[in-house]
Amino acid sequence: MKTKPSPGEWVRVKPGALHRRLAKRLAIGGLAIATLLGGIMLGDDLAHLHAAIVARTVGDADWLAAVVPPDLDALDAAGKAAIAGRLAEGITARSANPRGHFAMAALYDRAQRTVTVSLGREGAELAPAIGFPHPPKALHGRIRLVGGEVYVEVATALHRADGTQVGWFEGVYHLPRPALVGLVRVGLRTSILVVAAVLMTTALLYPVIAALNHGLIRRSVALLYANLGTLEALGSAIAKRDSDTNSHNYRVTLGAVRLAEAVHLPRARIRALIKGAFLHDVGKLAIRDAVLLKPGGLAPEETAIMHTHVAHGLDIVTHIHWLADAADVVGGHHEWYDGSGYPRGLRGEEIPRTARIFAIADVFDALTSRRPYKPAFSLETSLALLAEGRGTHFDPVLLDAFLAIAPTLYAELADCEDRRLERKLRAVTHAYFADTLLG
Repeated sequence: MKTKPSPGEWVRVKPGALHRRLAKRLAIGGLAIATLLGGIMLGDDLAHLHAAIVARTVGDADWLAAVVPPDLDALDAAGKAAIAGRLAEGITARSANPRGHFAMAALYDRAQRTVTVSLGREGAELAPAIGFPHPPKALHGRIRLVGGEVYVEVATALHRADGTQVGWFEGVYHLPRPALVGLVRVGLRTSILVVAAVLMTTALLYPVIAALNHGLIRRSVALLYANLGTLEALGSAIAKRDSDTNSHNYRVTLGAVRLAEAVHLPRARIRALIKGAFLHDVGKLAIRDAVLLKPGGLAPEETAIMHTHVAHGLDIVTHIHWLADAADVVGGHHEWYDGSGYPRGLRGEEIPRTARIFAIADVFDALTSRRPYKPAFSLETSLALLAEGRGTHFDPVLLDAFLAIAPTLYAELADCEDRRLERKLRAVTHAYFADTLLG
């Protein structure tokens, strides 16, 4: 008595492959989220870094409060000379500060007329590169990179203690690399912590998701087994209805898959081909016995009835979502390459490729198999008869590909018993349908 195959007999998915794929996807997802959040945090940190640099620069100009007179607008030539000297002395005195210093500075009155400019030791070469001075319009802080060094252009209003504006200050602040690295290190610390937190969370979630995924895969295997079992049962019912055996379905399906592989058909289309091969004649379930099982030839009206099995088959498979992609084979396996087939009289490339592949495998099996009305033809005779259909019944390109693999296929399947054919077909089914579980 034939035993029912277990789900593992249909599809065996190695847990290691699932875990590796899950780990890979979680890692990619975690890195993507970490990169996104890290990028957002980095942008925010850079904004804070910029604000901190400008704040430090403006704060470092506090010493001006002791040297700027109460009213820059009223300075005479002597007053301007005096303030210029104090400004230059202040810049020089602070040039050795490791936290940074002003390389050059300028004072303007309230109308933004230049009062004095001090370029300091490095300012003579730096001023042309930066375009200093230029009267400020409002507070700003632009970071500039010149000769590998970081400079910050700042401009700010100058006020008395009572808040009254007395003029404008503009300076170019040199931020040494050690000081910049310290500021950047503080700014990046948050971004790094965010990235690390996301990756650690992903790692902690992996066992939970893996356990849930394992249960989902078990249920998916069971569902796939049910679908494939239904496919096999329908194919068997068709064979018994048509006074045939399961072996025809097995051989035709295997032959069609071998040809599909030879012409590099995509794996998803091969899965559709397998379904269509099993169910190509499913519409015969709707043909009455008097026509389907009639010995000898059919009358014209009976032939017309027989031809309706294609429409019946399409009606069956198109109403079942999982079988819908079998429609190309079910609806097109009786079309001829020259357009003389049925039901639609399609020709050439109009016929779905899976249907053209199946037609060759189907006829080859019919030729090489014993039937009630004929003996099994030899390989040589069968190939010769196939060749006669080049360009009329069969796609010439696909036929050439099949003729190249036919001897090997014949040696493998011609005398193979049903049980071995069944095992071979289930191995093929595993190879292609396991992909749908792994995603």
